[in-house]
Amino acid sequence: GRAAVAEVMEATFAEWRRPGSSCAGALVWTFQDLAPGAGWGVVAHDGRPKSAWHALKRAFRPLGLALTDEGTNGLAIHVVNDTAEEQALRLDLTCLRDGRLAVASGTKDLVLAPREARTIAATDLIGAFFDVTYAFRFGPPSHDCTHVRLSTADGTTLDEAFHFPLGRPAAARGALIGATLDRDADGTDVLVLETDRVAQSVSVEDAALEPEDNWFHLAPGRAKRIRLTPRPDSEAPARPSGLVRALYADAIPYSAA
Repeated sequence: GRAAVAEVMEATFAEWRRPGSSCAGALVWTFQDLAPGAGWGVVAHDGRPKSAWHALKRAFRPLGLALTDEGTNGLAIHVVNDTAEEQALRLDLTCLRDGRLAVASGTKDLVLAPREARTIAATDLIGAFFDVTYAFRFGPPSHDCTHVRLSTADGTTLDEAFHFPLGRPAAARGALIGATLDRDADGTDVLVLETDRVAQSVSVEDAALEPEDNWFHLAPGRAKRIRLTPRPDSEAPARPSGLVRALYADAIPYSAA
């Protein structure tokens, strides 16, 4: 249920935020739950972020990336620059079979002016026709997930987006997730996650620390670093200890030595 909330939040705002949308925005109700248990808030009654909060944080990034399935018109990639600066960016696209084997890929460099948004067809990155959305159904499906990454010119990841042309259950392959602990230069604890194939709706549960990102999809081939900061109610010094969960995958424990 928490995974579904996050997925719907991101997909809805992706549709509304794309350049071709006539929507001028939306209100999110409400900020905080009034009591323990299921509620309408994007944060829990104690102020802790829920899956909706993390999804909205990603959906509202000033430099954002979103995907929409346009049927026989293919997969549309929407890139938004809501900053006051010109941005030199790079798009990397990979269509994955069994969540890990690349069957089509492509890259594109682009420069977005301040407050500019642009829509690009996935086939523009691949450079040839490819049934990215599996709309034409010429034979059996060649892939079950498309992963697109938005990065800076030096390779720093800004945003990621995923599309499942056969639906999410068809891409459920039992990912093997690796979790290790590290520290940033400022001493902040960092959880480093890797996977052998696409892992869906990855969540981090820590007794004392709050992850900076949560309820996200994880792509293979690149480690994801998640900073962990102490919760207001945690005892000092708070040390990392928790579980990494994902749909259709085993939970992975982690703990500082």
